[in-house]
Amino acid sequence: MNDDTDISSLRDVPNSKDKEPELTWRMSVRYLMSNKNFKVFVITNWIMGSLNVVWGVLNLYLRDLGIEYVSLGILFSVMTIVTLFGTLVASYLADNYNRRNLAIITMLINGLAFLILSMASSIEIVALGLITLATSNFTGQGGTAYIFQVTDRRYGGVAVSLFTMGTLFALGPLFAMAIMFNMGWGFIAIMRTIFLVGAILFAVTAIIRIIWLDSTPIPNRERHQSILKDFISESFRGLRLLVRVFPIFVAVMMIDAMSDNMYGFSNLFYVNETLNFNIGQIFLMLLITLALSVPLTLFLGRWFDKHGGKRITIAVYSVMPLALTLLIVAKYVKYIVPEEWVALLDGLYPGLGVIFSLAFIATAMKTTNDNLWGTVMNAYIQKSLPREDLGKMLGLSALLVLLIGTVAPIFSGYIYSLFEGVPLIVGAIILNIVILIILITKNIEPRVDIEKLEAELRGESIVRSDMS
Repeated sequence: MNDDTDISSLRDVPNSKDKEPELTWRMSVRYLMSNKNFKVFVITNWIMGSLNVVWGVLNLYLRDLGIEYVSLGILFSVMTIVTLFGTLVASYLADNYNRRNLAIITMLINGLAFLILSMASSIEIVALGLITLATSNFTGQGGTAYIFQVTDRRYGGVAVSLFTMGTLFALGPLFAMAIMFNMGWGFIAIMRTIFLVGAILFAVTAIIRIIWLDSTPIPNRERHQSILKDFISESFRGLRLLVRVFPIFVAVMMIDAMSDNMYGFSNLFYVNETLNFNIGQIFLMLLITLALSVPLTLFLGRWFDKHGGKRITIAVYSVMPLALTLLIVAKYVKYIVPEEWVALLDGLYPGLGVIFSLAFIATAMKTTNDNLWGTVMNAYIQKSLPREDLGKMLGLSALLVLLIGTVAPIFSGYIYSLFEGVPLIVGAIILNIVILIILITKNIEPRVDIEKLEAELRGESIVRSDMS
């Protein structure tokens, strides 16, 4: 069974505007999972998604290894620079080489990086692990372009939300980490174990994709110049297309990247050091938040397919400034209930009383809405970008975000070393308000019809081929 057959079978489903105006979530899932390649990819992505838990506490792990805040900022900036160059290359590779093979290579590189980080004992080994992880971005856009290519656009919101379900599987590792902490394991030992298990799981996902994942057709492009010149010309072409389709969307992503960096660098340090919650309590915060956010994400994907994204983006982002404000207030109001209630839950399970803390409420609100926001952004991209140019356009949109990430971690590390977390959180609040104003006053919807754009691009490709 090849990909063309799978896609066409999905397209034979009656159009939602004609015979089935109200496709249910279950029906959408059934149509999506009837595509073998989608099913294999989403299952392997769930395995990978279960490992995302490590990113939530990576800052704390590296700090406990003895790396200072400023050094952490420098490390993350170097990692982002490597990621930036990798994304540039990946955007070209994804449109000119086998996307299946690129998706497999990405898993193998990630596995090697996890193996290195499981043995981290010095800043040099940490740097090697992080840089190895960043090099996976040289092939990373291939997997994203692959799955967007084999997914019917009518079910794009549900498809993105299914991938988000991988986050739900992080509940297992998180719960295991919380149990190990309560059993007396040290945080570094816990993280090394998770990284080692992660390395094995990445190898398993690569093997699954090698055996069962089909290749997609490689776009047939006539080239009469060197690869470097072709790469440059294709990148500029992709940038023009991206700005043409999503001018406001791209600007919002860049501002959001700065806000996320300021919050992401400071949040857990602030909760751990300023608000005095221990690692076990932080594990529980993350675990409970995941359990709450994933069902909402699944619902949101279906809602996007039916109603579009304008109102959803405003609703989701309006919660962000409130959540961050509560996080600052938590410095003065630790719990919202009497201490006896907290002690009662702590007696049932060590640290469970954290759910009554203002820090947990704020973190849960922010994390949940970050997940929802990511779902909306990916649904926009899946539905609105031309398939043959997906690689370069995904890469360029990521590149614009990464440009912020090259300097923001150094800035965040320096600010935190001087003033701890509050200034960074305040900065994130200001940027969140700016984004909310843009979402209310501007239209971030795509500016062109995707089917007309794809027909136009196919015509341009034929003209270029005839001229050559």
